[in-house]
Parts: sequence; C-alpha cells; structure tokens
Amino acid sequence: MSAWMSSGREPVVLLQDSVFRVRQFVQMLTPGATEALHADPYVAPNAAGIDAESEYAFCATADRAHVWRSNSANPTCYTFSIPTSSDRRAVHCTLLPRPLNESAEPALLLANAQGEVRFWDVVSDAFTTPEAEIVRTQLPLEQGEVLTAAARIDPSQAVYATSAARLFRVHAYVHRGEHHLVHTVYTERKGLLSRFFQSAPGAAGSGTIRRLAVGDASADALHVHLYALSAHAVQVWRVPIAGSGAASHQPKHLVDDDQLHKTIASRALYASGRRYSNAAGAQLQLVDIAPMSAHRVAVLYADQSDVSSSAAAYGLALVTVAADGTLGVEQVRPLAYRRANDPRTLPRLAVSESAPSVAFVAFDDALVTQLLGDTASGAVEESVVLKPGENRVLGAALVLAAGAPGARTVRWAAQTSHTGVLLVDMDVAHAAQIAEEQQPTSPNMHAARVARLQERLEKGVWYGEDAANPLQLDTLPDELDTDLLQAAVENISRALVRGELSMMRTSVDLRTALAQRVSCCVRLIALVGENGYLMRLARTSRLQLRSDAELLAGAGDLWRFFDDSVQSGTHAAHLLPAAIRTALGTQHTPHDTERFFFEHKMEQMPALLAALLAAVQSHTDDARTVVEATRLVLALRFGAARFRTEHGEAYALDATPAVAFEPWFAHASSIELLETLFRATLHTLQRNAKGVKVAELRTQLCALAEFTMDTYDARLVFLAAAAADGDGSGPALEATRAAYDHARPALLHPLLDIGRADKAFALAEQHRDFATLTALCFATAPEDAAGGKRAKHTHPAAAAHEPAEVRVEAYLDRYGMPFAEELYQYYIQHGAFRKLFEPQPEHAQLVLTFLETHPQYRRMAWVHDVLLGRFDRASATLRECAREERDDYRAKQSMLSLGKLAHLATLSDLDGALAAPQEQAALETFDDALDLVHVQNRLRDRWAHAAHTAHTAPEAAAERVVQTVAPRLDAWPATRALFVMLATQLLAGHVASGEALVDLLTLQDAAYAAPATDTALTDFAIAAQVYVRIEAPAEQKHTLLATLWRRLYLQDDWHAASSTAQKTDQAVLEEVRSTVAFATIQAVLANESTAHVLLSPEQVCARAPPSVEALAARFPGVPHVQLTQLHDEWEAEHSQLVELVEQTKLTSFFAQVLAQPVPDAAPVEDRAARADEVDEDDDMHDVAWAERKLPGYAEFDAPVDVEAGIV
Repeated sequence: MSAWMSSGREPVVLLQDSVFRVRQFVQMLTPGATEALHADPYVAPNAAGIDAESEYAFCATADRAHVWRSNSANPTCYTFSIPTSSDRRAVHCTLLPRPLNESAEPALLLANAQGEVRFWDVVSDAFTTPEAEIVRTQLPLEQGEVLTAAARIDPSQAVYATSAARLFRVHAYVHRGEHHLVHTVYTERKGLLSRFFQSAPGAAGSGTIRRLAVGDASADALHVHLYALSAHAVQVWRVPIAGSGAASHQPKHLVDDDQLHKTIASRALYASGRRYSNAAGAQLQLVDIAPMSAHRVAVLYADQSDVSSSAAAYGLALVTVAADGTLGVEQVRPLAYRRANDPRTLPRLAVSESAPSVAFVAFDDALVTQLLGDTASGAVEESVVLKPGENRVLGAALVLAAGAPGARTVRWAAQTSHTGVLLVDMDVAHAAQIAEEQQPTSPNMHAARVARLQERLEKGVWYGEDAANPLQLDTLPDELDTDLLQAAVENISRALVRGELSMMRTSVDLRTALAQRVSCCVRLIALVGENGYLMRLARTSRLQLRSDAELLAGAGDLWRFFDDSVQSGTHAAHLLPAAIRTALGTQHTPHDTERFFFEHKMEQMPALLAALLAAVQSHTDDARTVVEATRLVLALRFGAARFRTEHGEAYALDATPAVAFEPWFAHASSIELLETLFRATLHTLQRNAKGVKVAELRTQLCALAEFTMDTYDARLVFLAAAAADGDGSGPALEATRAAYDHARPALLHPLLDIGRADKAFALAEQHRDFATLTALCFATAPEDAAGGKRAKHTHPAAAAHEPAEVRVEAYLDRYGMPFAEELYQYYIQHGAFRKLFEPQPEHAQLVLTFLETHPQYRRMAWVHDVLLGRFDRASATLRECAREERDDYRAKQSMLSLGKLAHLATLSDLDGALAAPQEQAALETFDDALDLVHVQNRLRDRWAHAAHTAHTAPEAAAERVVQTVAPRLDAWPATRALFVMLATQLLAGHVASGEALVDLLTLQDAAYAAPATDTALTDFAIAAQVYVRIEAPAEQKHTLLATLWRRLYLQDDWHAASSTAQKTDQAVLEEVRSTVAFATIQAVLANESTAHVLLSPEQVCARAPPSVEALAARFPGVPHVQLTQLHDEWEAEHSQLVELVEQTKLTSFFAQVLAQPVPDAAPVEDRAARADEVDEDDDMHDVAWAERKLPGYAEFDAPVDVEAGIV
C-alpha cells in the first residue's frame, strides 16, 4: 500500500501527536458518486468501503454502485447498476483483486437484497458491457428472505449471508473464454417449527446474520475459517480456498454457538458491577467479529441493559477458537465510547496483526482504538471523533502493508460521507509504551498520564483552530482527574511561552508566530471552559494561564514595535537589545539574541524590565532614552492589557478569592521602573525638552500612571495572599501599601497639571481611590495646562464651583458610604464643618452613618443629631463626651450645658415632664456634673486672686498657690507634691476629677478653708457636696470620705478649745462655733444630700488611710517611692487624729455641735423652676449659679465656647 503515500496530492494533516497522525485525502469524484456518499442513511441507505488489497473504494446505494481508485486525487469513477430490492437496501459490493497482478483492475460482484448477483471481470467493463451481456445469477432465496452480509473468500469466490441464517457461496470462473457464476448453499433452512418461529426477514433476530468475517488461510493454505455473526449466535465454518487441492471439498460447519452472547453478557455485566439475568443478557447483542489469528477472534458487542442511559455500552470480547471450532471467551474489554445502538449504522470492527494488536472500531461518527496486548496496558483506549453534522464514517479498512505481523505502525483508512478518506496512522509500539507507563505500578504513572492528556489538549489547541477540520478536537471526557488536567494545561501554557509546543513549527515570521501562540492560549482556556472544567482548575492555575497569555500578547506588540524601530533606526533598536543581553547574561546565543529571547526566553521578562530600569536610571535626563524606554514598556503593557480586556472574562477570575500568585508584571522592579519613567517623563515635559512631542509625553504620562496603579494593585493582592499563607510577606505588604498610598496622589495630581483631569478622575474611580478622588473634586483646573502649571486646590469650605458640587453629589450617589468616608474626613481635616453638617437631604443618612462609625468624632456628631431633630441622641452623645473629657474643663462645661438643653428639647410638655421623678433624675445627672465644673472654676478664680496666677505658667502658678493657701504642707513633702500636681492640672485647664477636687479643697489651710461670710460654705462643706456627686467604687469613696473628715478635724486647734479654765460656758460655745468643723458640720447637716455623709471623730479613727496599692490605682504613673511617702504621711495624719481624740475633748465638742440647732434645711430644688430661669439673652448659658445646690458661691454664668467644646 505504498501508493497511499505517493499517489495523488499530498494528504492534509488534521492532527498529529506521538501516537496518532490523522490525514485527510479528498478526491474529485463524479456527481453521482458524491451524491451516493452524501445520501441520508435513514432515507436512502448507502454503504461504502475501501478494499485494501485492490486499493479501490466503493459506495453502493439501493440500485447501483460507484467504484474508483482510492489513492488517486482525481480518479475515474465506474458506475454499476442492479435492480432495486423491495426494501431499498444498499446492494452488496465485493471487489475481487488480481493476486498475480496487483496493478490490474479488480473484478466486481454486485448483489442486491433479493439475491440477484452480477459479475464484471474488471471494473472498467462498466463502460463497455451492455446490460444483456452482464454475467449474473439468482440465489434461491425463500419468501421474505434477503441478503444481509457479504464477504470475499478468495479472488474468485464470495459468501453471502441471509436473514434466515443461510450462507451462499458464489464462485466466478472462466470456461472456454467466458465468465460464469455458480452458487452453492452452505446451509439449508431448518425444520418446519424453526421456520415458523423464524424472525421476520431482515430483522435483527438470532437467525439474521449481521456480519461475515474470513480468517487467515490455514497452515496448508487449503482452508479458511468463516465466521457468521448474528445478534446472539456465531457460526464457524471451514471453507476450502478456490484453486487449492481442497477446492472440491465441501464447506464444513464446525459450530453454531448460541450461548456465546450469554457468556459475554455475564462477564460484561459483572465487570460493570451488575448481576446477570436473562432479561439483561437479552439486551446484549453481538455487533461484529474480526479474526485476530488462526485461533482467536474479537467480537464487538453492544449492551443496552442499562435503562438509565439512552446510549449503548460497547465492548470487545476476545474469543479463542479451538480446532473443532468451539468458542471460548478469554477476555471482555469494555469501551469507554458510547452511542445509541442503531441497526442501520452498526459499527465495524477490524484488528491489526501488529504487536501488540489493535482493535479498530468504526462508528458512524468516530474511530475508536484499543490496544489488545496481554498486559494491563491493553485497556488503553483512544478515539478520533467527527464533528457533529452530516459527515459520517461509511466504511474503513486496515492497510495490510502497515498492519503486517510485528509492524510498529498501523494505518487505518476510513471513507467518510463528506470529507473524503481519513488516513489514521498509529504508532503501536509507542502507544504500548505509554500504556505501560500509565499503569499504577509504574513509577512514571503521573507524568505519563499528564503527558498524554497534554497531547490531547495540544491537538485541540493547535489543530482545532481550522473550522474546516472535520475532527471534533475540543471535547474532553466527562470525568477527568483535576490534578492531571491542571498539570497538563499549565505545561501547555508554559510551553507556549517558551516556544516549545511539540506541534509548533519554527517560523522566521516572528510576528505571526507570536500571534499564533496567543491564539493557542485563547483556544486552550476555551477548550477547558467549553468542557466544564474551568472552575475545577485552581485559581492559581487560571491566573498562570492568563498571565502567560498576557505575556505573549504583550511580547507580540513589543516585538512589532522593535521590528519597526529597527527599520526606522530609532534609539529603541539599540536600547532593547542591550537590555536583553543584560537580562540573559551568559545564556544568550551569539547570534540574533533578540529573536532568541522572544522565541524561547520570555519567562525572563521581569529580568528584562529590571535591565530597562537600570538603563533609565542612568539616563533620567536623557529625553530620548526616557521616551524610547517608555515606548517599549507601554508597547508591552498595552498588548497585555488589550488581551485582558478582550479575553479576561474567559478565565472567570473576578469572583474568586485571592491567592499567592505573582504575575510577571507585578514584581517590585516593575513598579520602580514605571514610577521612574513617570517621574522622568513628567520632568521632561516640565522642562520642555527639545526633540520630543508634548502630546506624546502627555499620553505616555497618563498610560504610565494607569499601569503603575494596576501593577501596585496586582502586587498588593499577591503580597496579601502570601502574608495570609504565613510566608513572612507581612513587612513587604505594609511597605508596599504605604508606598501605594503615597504614590496614588503623586500619580494623579500631575495629570491635572497637564490638562488631563478626565484621566485623573477615571483612574481614581477605577481604583476606588476615594481619598484622592475627593481631593481632585476640590482642585481647580490649571490656568495654563499647556504651560504645565500646577493645579490650585480650593478650600472645601469656600464657595465651590458648580462642577465640583455636582461631581461630589454624583459620587455620593454612585459610591455611597465608601466615598462619603473620605469626603467627610476631608471636610473635617480642612475645618469645613458647615459642609459636613449641611448635606443634601438624600445624603443625610451617610453623614449619620459616618459619625456613628467614627467614635472619635462624637464631639461633633451631636450637631448633626440636632439638625436631624434627634435631640435625645444629641443629649446622650454630649453627656458621654463630657464624661470622657479630660483636657479642657470649659469644653466639658459647654458639652454638659448643651446636653442639658438638648435633653430639655426632647420634652414636649416641659412643665409636666419636669415634675416627673425620672426627668428630675435625668436633669440631676447634668447638674451634678456641672457642679463639679463650677467648683473647679471657683478654685481657679480664688487662687488667681489670692496668688496672682493670672499670667503664670501652670507649674509655677501651682507652686505659688501651695505657698499661699497651703503653707503647712511644707512639713508633708509627698502630700505637697500631690497638691502641686493636682493644682497644676487644674490651673492648666484640665478637667479635675471629683477625688482631686476633694483633695485640693481639704488640703488648704484653715484661713482658706473657713467660710468667707456667714452665708458661705466652707471648703470642706463644698468638698462634701463634691463627694456626693462622685461616681467611684464604694471602697474608694469610703476612704475618700474618711480623708475628708480627718483633715477637717485636724484643721482646728482642739487643744486650745479643750482648755476651758477661766472660760464661761458661753465662751466655750462661742469658741466651738468659730471652728471650721462647726461651720462645716452645720452646712453638711443642713443639706439633705450631704447629711448622711457625716462621720464622727471616732468613726474616722476607725477607718485606716488608703494603702499603697490603692494610691497606685488612683495615681497611675506616680513613682512608687512617692506613693510610699504619701502613704506614710497619711498614716501620720491618721495617728494625729487618733491622738487628738484621746487627748482633747473633741468627742464632747462633736456631741455639742450636733446638739446645736441646724439652720433650716435647703429644700429640694425645683428643677422645673430652675430650668425656666435659663438666661433668655443667650440660650447657650447654663442655669444661674445662684439657684444651684451650693449656696454661698458667687453667681456664675459661664458662656458656652462652641469652638472649644467641639474642635
């Protein structure tokens, strides 16, 4: 069959890998032959085939046959006619080759279904033999019996099978120069009962013979085995060869096996995990049979017992043939390929004589092969599938020269209906080797399976581009190992980048070659996606595939730019080669380094970009180098970006989580290169360098800004995922994030200067850089963009231009809270509180959400609450802020006053609400806190008057105060230091705690502790008022209360008062009444809120001063040594009181004080009345001090300083 390789035009390669090569050989046939091939088998049945020995092909319809030489591009077509059968079955065409002359035309036997057989000595007689002279014979068929199969025994005789399971031999011979046909019946019809129960003629019952197969000649070359296959039985005959010594012998019927299909069914069902039953066995039918050797045959079966599937399961049964014809099932090998079992288009089976042998199954839409070796490798199956449509396989044959025993390559020729002849060459030895390596016991199993799957994908990628290719190359099995698929697609992708795809041919046209590689990348991801495996690939794999494709696309544009630069002689023609040589180092080839890089070394693109960076950094003032380097980089990045825009969706990467994958363009050196080019380009543009085009520089600047931000984004995604995986990328992530935060405004604001505000806004929107977007909204256009002047930024509180207002509102509508976050932060930073608190009604909720999610802005959040009428929320916020205020007592006073007013604003019926106990308690909370602030303010004023500290630093003023009002503390250094510390904080305007106020009030000398007038309160009485307003733990309050009374009792000279000699009772009583203790106790008892806090001297003595630990908890940050000294001093103070109680009449005096009449107790204040007395001239003033709980204080109205309380 060497003619297949040399005759006619060269066949077109449809696919090729390490195992298969499939070529297409299209012939110019006559319209009649073409029409016969194109006939619909369901309307006009046809049959076709290729005779390997004679090298002729045929196509038969119901009334004629077309024959032509199968290896000729423009063959002569011979047409033979025969009467049409009643059921319009296709006629049986049998070619009889000339064994003594291979080049001679073969003879032809043509038989219709009704048994008429015609003979032509040579096919060319079709032109010369008239109808009357055609040699013919009529087979004696029974009523309803039809011919169903035909086979050639030898060059002069053929066998025909019928629907009644009979066989007829037709022998052609020459007698006296004339050709004759003679027929002989191999078997007669069976008995009457058998005839009665026989299936209908042509039906696929057990009696209808479907296929005939002729085995090789026996060792003595006298006989051949003939196999007649029906749906459930096989007949085996020994038939003599014409012209041999046994020609006069009769055919011998060796066996009629009707149990074979049951054995096959049992083993096939067991292999599929099902149990055998008669019903299931009946659903298995024998389809075809093919000899393998003198003692073995292969049987193709179809199993339709699986009711869950409409497709039939096919398989091969390897059957041994004993000398007496007995059949035994050796192996059952299921086929993975499935399709519907249609009697009109039954598949055909052929087995090669190669080592190992290969079974070829020709379905009407596919060619399936399976190795039939003795090892486990025989289970390996391959298929070549036709595209869906009208095209189908009509007949196939093994080319004997290639299928000879021990041959390495087997060739299979298949005649199709629309695409000519498909020549399938199979490297059997290599296929067997691959099969062995894929076995579980092989150490190379995984690599071998990946490599084979990779070849399958490569076929779809490389050959699937051609729409005219009749093969279906873009389908994958329904079940694939995801790991294998992932490894295979990654290997193909990397091979495309390296230019190592096995099917890729070296081309001098590098532009076309790079474009072809990009197309392969597109087809690769499409192939995976169309078969439903895309989302089974890991995100890393899909990122790798997209990155490789973008690299190829960008490299294609870069090569085209470089190629044009070489032709035009620009600087880029020298800059890129130098960078390539630097990147490759010693790896580059001595000749044509640039092509070598783009063909095989594109994986080193990051190194090339680093080399370009080094070149630019050394020539930042060279405008030509900057411009050309920018052109090179932008050519690369624009090509990659265009690919992502056009094909990025195919990778389904938007909705998947980030993984640690570093694209080729996201290295740190790439960011540095882009930023360096941006700065150099901006510098070139600003200094109006000669020889450059301003318009091009502006365009480059915009592109560089865009790609720099894209690269930052990609690198941050990589570093974040890597850090999450715990690889130590955290510091790099933080550094890159900080650099990006700094780079964004530095990239976008210069675009305003060059008149490209549109690009600046677009990039800020694209990357959701709302901080920069906010700043851009308040930037005015440059006065002279062409001159490169910088844009001026307006204060957001100033009258905004209409476009800025519109833009801000539009962004709030579009982005909502993310943009509002940055916008409101911008307002706060620039003091534009009016803009913040006067939003459009539809954006008021955004402001509210912003303030609620930022507790640090609670001091201003109440303003927005007031604007929204949420006075209760405003009051609560102000009260909370006042409670946390530590730095400015005036701010605390303002917040408390405003909070009280906001609370009053929530009351619809003011008079009725204030009468309610719960409302009085709520107002009491504000009043108590305001009382403490007023006490602090009184102390400041009194100290300023006494010590003249109005314009003195707080530390120095505190020293003067302690010298003036508490000189006795000089004997107590630790207590004095505490007083100075607390006084410094108070004089500095910080908020003094209630405990600090108690200490400051009770540590003054008697001259300042006593009341200034008869109606005034002592400092100790004020301290008691402060005490009852303190919110502190009970233990801490108990200790503080004991300290208050201890210091009170130590203020007066009780030794002198206890010396009553020469004194009248009235004099003693007057002396007691003049003490600070008396005034204090009288004031404390006169007030219902403080009466319960009175402690007798004995009670005070029973309470120890605070421990060092308690002092450390109250005064954090004070050295331990000082705390110890303070504790010792307060212990000494306690001892003094104990001694005083023991040595004086203090206890008696205390009882006498208690016996004195107490002034009328101050009634519980009418809170509603006091609320009505708010100053009408300034509604931000507090309630008049004269009506407060602390009688004796000067009236004090403190105006609210809004700025001090808010900002």
